[in-house]
Amino acid sequence: MKKYAMVFDAGTGAGRCNLFDMSGRLVSYAYREWEYLKDLSSSNKEAMLFDAEQFKKILFSLCRKVITQAGISADEIVAVSATSQREGMVWLDRFGKEIYAAPSVDLRGEEAADILSGKEPFIKEITGLPVSGMFGLARLLWYKKFNKAVYDRIDTVMMISDWICYLLCGSKVSEPSVASSSQLFDVKNGKWSSELLKSVGLRTDIFPEISDFGEQIGTVTKEAACETGLKEGTPVICGAADSQAGLVGMNVLKSGMLAAVAGTTTPVMRVTDRYEIDEFAFTNRHGVPGLWLQEGNAGITGLALRWVRDLFRTDYEIMTQEAMSVPLGCDGMRCFSGHEIAGRRSSTCRSGFVFPTPWVLDSYKRGHFFRAVYEANCYAVRANLEAIKADSEAPLYVCGGQTASDFYNGILADVCGRQVITQKEREITGLGIAMGAFTGVGLYKDIREAAAEMSFAGKIYEPKHDCQAFYEDWLEKYKREMKR
Repeated sequence: MKKYAMVFDAGTGAGRCNLFDMSGRLVSYAYREWEYLKDLSSSNKEAMLFDAEQFKKILFSLCRKVITQAGISADEIVAVSATSQREGMVWLDRFGKEIYAAPSVDLRGEEAADILSGKEPFIKEITGLPVSGMFGLARLLWYKKFNKAVYDRIDTVMMISDWICYLLCGSKVSEPSVASSSQLFDVKNGKWSSELLKSVGLRTDIFPEISDFGEQIGTVTKEAACETGLKEGTPVICGAADSQAGLVGMNVLKSGMLAAVAGTTTPVMRVTDRYEIDEFAFTNRHGVPGLWLQEGNAGITGLALRWVRDLFRTDYEIMTQEAMSVPLGCDGMRCFSGHEIAGRRSSTCRSGFVFPTPWVLDSYKRGHFFRAVYEANCYAVRANLEAIKADSEAPLYVCGGQTASDFYNGILADVCGRQVITQKEREITGLGIAMGAFTGVGLYKDIREAAAEMSFAGKIYEPKHDCQAFYEDWLEKYKREMKR
């Protein structure tokens, strides 16, 4: 009998289900974009929620679709696991009912940031993260301050991937890589930080147990089996955060290696085997014990591409074709579409398209807009590599939807001045989770063995010297513009 792993993936822009075999081959796949709801109970216009029941229905229906498409029996699925966007959270009451469900982009916590004033060095030393309204620490403080009725009802704080596993098997468990995005977690010691929680007056009795990625935490319940098409009793394996899962899928498991997950956003990461606190970079747990990440984020790069695509009512193939006809540097046009550099508040970053003066209208066509956003996304990756102190000689491993484009990958190699290594499998985050799933049922001895057997590099892009020299000059202009 063939053996497969089912992976649920709750990303920022969409839900996915992926079915992998033990060779790392994607057997079946289903995808559906989703949207969030503004929470009018907060005065912050960026306070966002999602409908937990609707998201559950989407994910479970995708699972059924994947099984049907694959034409396999549920008996052949030997393990199931989950990953999700980081910072996204779901809180349960004592009856297991969702009382708060929000994505990574929920920024209501900015309204409670005054409570954390003066504590940032202490907070960053424990959590590896700067004070921000997007993290769970500030969100919990917001609810305690502005909606105590909900705060008092919290029984369990979970990250989204934890919640998906809970829906499947009923176990309330979290995992270090995704928990480290909550700003409630002691990233060095791998546990919820009672010290931090007590220091800001938050409860310490609302957090689940911690299990490592690749550990079995339960089995699929009868109810979940009916809704998903999975077999009751199928082992449920503890998942990991989506970016860290991407690194596992790329076999980026050694100190000093570099990776960028060019999806809805683009985390830019350096692997390290010791806990480091940096003034600018975030520090997170890797999906593999004993490793951490120094991280910057280029911002909403994937969303920016989608926005431009939709604005001009076109598709990515046409965008690329028209962008290729535009010279390097876009005749002076520059794009700042939500890009970020580690250590700089996003609220201080420039936004929009900028044209040189005098602005001659006939000089700029659609292709200029398209190339400008591609180049800007690559500039932001390069700036973040510098911020995380990346070795200038190390190759950059990349995955994510943007890397399906040869055009993007070539610009990225030129802008970053280094080899860019893509992946044979496009659903690399799901592949990383599948590696953990197969490990959890004993088909591989550990994550490293699974990665060695299931991960395959794709096309490799070398920087072109003449283009690299041109972009060095433009990168400095870009960074200066970002500071304005």
